[in-house]
Amino acid sequence: MGLAAAGGAIVLSGTPVRAFGQTPLLKHLRNLETDRVLVLVQLSGGNDGLNTIVPKTNDLYYQARPQIAIASNQTLPLSSDLGFHPAFDALTPLYSDGDMAVVQNVGYPAPRLSHFDSTDIWLTASNSEDILSTGWMGRYLDSEFPDFDEEPTSFPLAVQMGGTSALMFQGPTANMGMSLASPELFERIAEEGIIYEIASLPDTTFGKEMEFVRTVANESFIYAEAVQSASEMGQNKVEYPQGNALAQNLSIVARLIKGQLGARIYHVSIGGFDNHANQGGANGQHANLLRNLSEAITTFIEDLEADSASKDVLIATFSEFGRRVNQNGSNGTDHGTAAPMFLFGDGVEGGIFGDNPDLNDLDQTGNLKFEIDFRSVYATLLKDWFGLTEQTVESVMGGSFDILGLINDPATPTAIETNAVPERFTLAQNYPNPFNPATTITYTLERTERVTLRIYDTQGRLVQTLVDGTQPAGQHAMAFDAGHLASGSYFYTLQTSDGLKTRQMTLVR
Repeated sequence: MGLAAAGGAIVLSGTPVRAFGQTPLLKHLRNLETDRVLVLVQLSGGNDGLNTIVPKTNDLYYQARPQIAIASNQTLPLSSDLGFHPAFDALTPLYSDGDMAVVQNVGYPAPRLSHFDSTDIWLTASNSEDILSTGWMGRYLDSEFPDFDEEPTSFPLAVQMGGTSALMFQGPTANMGMSLASPELFERIAEEGIIYEIASLPDTTFGKEMEFVRTVANESFIYAEAVQSASEMGQNKVEYPQGNALAQNLSIVARLIKGQLGARIYHVSIGGFDNHANQGGANGQHANLLRNLSEAITTFIEDLEADSASKDVLIATFSEFGRRVNQNGSNGTDHGTAAPMFLFGDGVEGGIFGDNPDLNDLDQTGNLKFEIDFRSVYATLLKDWFGLTEQTVESVMGGSFDILGLINDPATPTAIETNAVPERFTLAQNYPNPFNPATTITYTLERTERVTLRIYDTQGRLVQTLVDGTQPAGQHAMAFDAGHLASGSYFYTLQTSDGLKTRQMTLVR
């Protein structure tokens, strides 16, 4: 069943839980001796950013959405030209207190509008042209510990609530997680320290065979004692909203955090955001989802505060993409590109990050142009929340990404011995930068191999391919003349057999 290798899994109050064994990234987090926890909330289906953070003074927004736009006087105060969806009313005190950050226009170059592809990109932090089959944590394991063979810890360092395969933690040969989906299993593990009960099995051939299988599963679940102990120590101190699956998931996370399970990362999700038809405006399907999100998060934070456990917990939301600017013929919205991310917690630098969506300057498909790469948010969380070094962060993310000022008390970076193998290729920042009209891009290769060096604009369109072929080991420099291009930001990506690195450059006329 793979439970010993994976660490086992249980169901907490009806929710399947996936516990992830040790990877080098998680080992970093443990060795940092930090009590900080990251809770990732996935808004599955593609959240409509424009109806979540409403451009209430923009006439183009109301022209594009005659049936589903949120009236300006229905929004909740955010800024002079932006308003929260009214279903976010539970979150407004967090924003007022400086414990909520809104990161606008988050996306990535050459966006994919497939749920499956775009979700994979967010979970693997890969380039849209080369979606990887391994998560960024799994790749970190492969690059720094190619002969990794270490006993797992006595407690899980990352836990997924529900779902199936956890691509974020997928290594090159095995997934480090496991899952079960029985609503009774949490009470068994909490009360008896086992996954499956065997006392009531019939005294038949089938019963004996089932007893054997269940006994193996119980003995293979190496985190039973840790989960049982955490479930006994951690108790919910507030009442969570009924009929709210996300709230139920977060109530379990709160219980495990307060019970000192030891996990550093939790991943939960809420589905239903693929609103192609009858999306609604101030009321309706989308409003109900946002209300569930708002109430679940505020209750979760209130529960943590009741036991003084909130200061070391940060919550971040993400969705595979946003929605198009124009409503469709079914009073819904179709797959889009950029959308906001939200961060919550005492450690968050509250406010709005990034510019408002530009409805005057859409791409050729009628979609918003992204401004902030989602990998910059990930890199910021790793560096400033968990305190990983810049070198470690770059190794995890497969490239260098801007660090945003999202954390009000950044952790001090700590160097940790990792027995890392030498980096097989590097991509330097172009020079000069900003530039006009020419600049030079340099990179190094450890061995002779095939490489591609491409330039993209902020819409994700390929501007130019500078290299596409086999090159020898050593340092290389490629000139890029942007005399025919408009001012703005551009991205250059270096792809080799060992991975992909991306950097940003700015053309100033």
